[in-house]
Amino acid sequence: MALLGDSIRSIACILLPHFMWQVETRRREGLQTKKENLLIVQERAVLDWSPGLEGVSRGMPVDQALSRHPTALVADADIAACRSAFSEILDGLDARIPEVEDGGLGAAYVNIAGAERLYGNDARVVTALGSVAPIFDLRVGVGPNKWLAFVAASISKPHSARKVVGEPGRFLSAFPVSLLLDRQPGLYWLVQRLQTFGLDTLGDVAAISVSAMQGQFGPDGILVWELANGKDDSPLIPISNPSEVSEYLSFPAATVSMPVILAALDNLVARAYRRPELAGMCAKDATLGARVFQRTPWSVHLAFKEPARKDRAFLAIKAKLDTVSPWPGPIEDLRLTFGGLTGESGRQESLWADLRREAGLTEAMGQMQAWLGHTPPVYRVVEVEPWSRVPERRHALLPFSP
Repeated sequence: MALLGDSIRSIACILLPHFMWQVETRRREGLQTKKENLLIVQERAVLDWSPGLEGVSRGMPVDQALSRHPTALVADADIAACRSAFSEILDGLDARIPEVEDGGLGAAYVNIAGAERLYGNDARVVTALGSVAPIFDLRVGVGPNKWLAFVAASISKPHSARKVVGEPGRFLSAFPVSLLLDRQPGLYWLVQRLQTFGLDTLGDVAAISVSAMQGQFGPDGILVWELANGKDDSPLIPISNPSEVSEYLSFPAATVSMPVILAALDNLVARAYRRPELAGMCAKDATLGARVFQRTPWSVHLAFKEPARKDRAFLAIKAKLDTVSPWPGPIEDLRLTFGGLTGESGRQESLWADLRREAGLTEAMGQMQAWLGHTPPVYRVVEVEPWSRVPERRHALLPFSP
């Protein structure tokens, strides 16, 4: 591993370029001698390709790629195999430095602030990160945000590291706009239009006003302009903290509209409760934070009266927002974090209420038994494994006996 020159700070990107191709060539012995002739596709769009194939980019229609390379082999993406291989790499990173974000197959982001105190110096930090995948082409980039760290990794050499220094816009200016597709594959057609307008480099895009980019391309135009200028405020969301779940959303423009904010909150709550970590679980508390335009960041913490599922959590947070007065200003994004994940749910009542209810049920059961002449078919629901992802295993029916 090459040394970084000075003390490592901020975000590191661990990049395995053409990761799907690397996995596929290790599975197909016959491709070892023809590594330059492979396209990996899904739903007729290119996901990865051999490094020797020029003029190919992520999201490109496979027919367009084949028109440029008619002799290339086409293979369907084996997402499961790639995910399995990449999960092992993520586990290795997490064992070395705990704040790791899954950036998609072949890319991960690590918060390495202060890591030199753990490993002794910056060179050892880089060595520790690079050792997680010795059989793969792995590169490390370091920068003040995830985007710049990614770009630095993309120009690093195999098993080496590169750090962004100087003014971000100058650092990015010569890179082609197609580099955006490695971070945002969904921008394929927008990048095509940029190139049609003669905007071939990130420097070309950075020279355009943000209002012009927004007017021509909408919210994606703002995103592209910010990336071209080295701006990336997206937080690093660790994958390895089972006690909490976080979701993030940014607005195209700062807003104080409560309907817009509540719609965004509803989206964040729904996304959080779809996460595997919250499957069949409840949250005991929530923290909602936001960046406020030209003001200090704002946040509010809420402890639920009882462990909450999705709908109850949304209503509780909405009620909390109704008490915020005055609103801190136009907000640029929202980050929602649920904590205290548990399988426990339900309302805790007083002991005396429980005893009165039990006595009433016992009396009613005795009357039914006397009337029927046999034990009535009445059952009670008992919580067994509330944390289970299988609904049938969370509760059991047991005969009720007075």
